[in-house]
Amino acid sequence: EECKIQFKNRHWNCTLFKDNQLIGNILDSGTKESAYIHAVTAAGIAYAITKACSTGRLSSCGCDMSLNDRNSNGSIRWTGCSDNVLFSSQLAKKFVNLRERITNNRTSLLNVHNNQVGIRTLLASVDRQCKCHGVSGSCEFKICWRSLNSFTQIAKQLKEYYDESIEMRLQRSLFDKKLRFIPRNLPFHIDKQTISTAFKNDLVYYKSSPNYCEANLTSGSFGTAERVCNRNSRAIDGCELLCCNRGYQSQIVTVHEKCNCRFQWCCYVQCQNCVTTQEISRCL
Repeated sequence: EECKIQFKNRHWNCTLFKDNQLIGNILDSGTKESAYIHAVTAAGIAYAITKACSTGRLSSCGCDMSLNDRNSNGSIRWTGCSDNVLFSSQLAKKFVNLRERITNNRTSLLNVHNNQVGIRTLLASVDRQCKCHGVSGSCEFKICWRSLNSFTQIAKQLKEYYDESIEMRLQRSLFDKKLRFIPRNLPFHIDKQTISTAFKNDLVYYKSSPNYCEANLTSGSFGTAERVCNRNSRAIDGCELLCCNRGYQSQIVTVHEKCNCRFQWCCYVQCQNCVTTQEISRCL
């Protein structure tokens, strides 16, 4: 669902299923869309495990207590329940990479890399949270703990990596004979052992994306026909771009929605039913 939110105004809007069937083979397609799906899935699994540990819903883990009191000073005390991201990331890594170890081909190498980018992004999203304590509302000292950012922020960061993803090719190293991905635009004679680590935080792909303007379920594309667009926008959500210059059709629709909501004592919210008209534009 988070993937759909991040890409709701793109030609590819992360729609993966039709009639409960996975369309095409997008997970192993080697495209930048596949890279994002693997990264955000790995991060999502690690995130869910982390929160389950912190709330006591998993018996095999709990809070990360390693910071408690160890790094405290006069005004800051590390205590409470810090998110156990190391445990969750290790468990998520084993889970998402399991199917890749079975296949062990160039696509699996790519998927493992992008899985790890998702987990690294989650690890980098841990922030310090603090609460002030003191007499009469003063902040004589702070109780602090480490907590993950919202998953929406993590998914948004991965979308930025998607926009900057790098096309790769597979080459066998002259040093240790292992297969490695290197940028496609580098000359073939260049062989550096550190080339893979230089791109460890980048989403990578080796196959160009299909034309998501047109429907092609084999390649994983629903097309953009009948998608809602914004006729007043010149950005990617605008009808001109989203509809791929095929045109669009606008109509006035009647919408029933709740409005003028007020809290009533005690304890419920009372709303009025309002009828409004809206103009909806859809791609042809």
